[in-house]
Amino acid sequence: MKYLGATALVFYGVVAVSGAQAACYDISKGQPSQLSGQLDRRILPGPPNYKDVQAGDQPEPTYLLELDADICLEGADFADPASSFREVHVVPVGGMESAMASLIGRRVTVGVVDRWAANNANHRAPLMAVVGSIAPEEDITEQYGTAATVVRAFYLALGTGDGKEAARFVVPEKSTKGPLSAAALSGFYGGMQAPLKLLGIQAKAEDLFFVSYAFRKGATTCTGRAEVRTVNEGGKDYIEGIKALDGC
Repeated sequence: MKYLGATALVFYGVVAVSGAQAACYDISKGQPSQLSGQLDRRILPGPPNYKDVQAGDQPEPTYLLELDADICLEGADFADPASSFREVHVVPVGGMESAMASLIGRRVTVGVVDRWAANNANHRAPLMAVVGSIAPEEDITEQYGTAATVVRAFYLALGTGDGKEAARFVVPEKSTKGPLSAAALSGFYGGMQAPLKLLGIQAKAEDLFFVSYAFRKGATTCTGRAEVRTVNEGGKDYIEGIKALDGC
């Protein structure tokens, strides 16, 4: 590995293996934009020696994401495509600390807003990833019989850029004009460089859901969240309103 020389294996707890079969992310192209795996938090030894808290090193709580498969890195200083790994050092930003703390030990998907290859002892895995959004992996059977199904249908339609289909799930009075109309939705979500991907739906009330998603439109990459309110009319659930929480 290039990053820390021989001491890297002490901090990472990984073994360099051939990257030939690993998914290799190009950091120069803003990759990866999202990752999935099990989130853990460990107390690791910090300065001055980064060896042992019982020998006087500062304890440092650290979030680590254990991936399902090996990955490798290229396109940046200290990125070595010949070495693969499964553990990523994930760092909360913008209020993500409490959300990450609540999901320790669970499988999650994180939206990555910045990333770099490790280059010093503070970096606890070969990839450093700054987390802008996080969502637990879901058992969608728990959403059966709830308004979460119409929320999911709406965002799945947006993922194909089909505003007409998405607007079917919007209250009729808002589906023909305004930001939730078929024309507006198709105009924004159609033709994206990276189509919208639904990351998670979390119920806050029977008619209120937090949704996380990611997309890339032009030069803008978004890993965002929205507050989605639903209403039941005539025995059917509809999207009544959406409030973006992260500006996209």
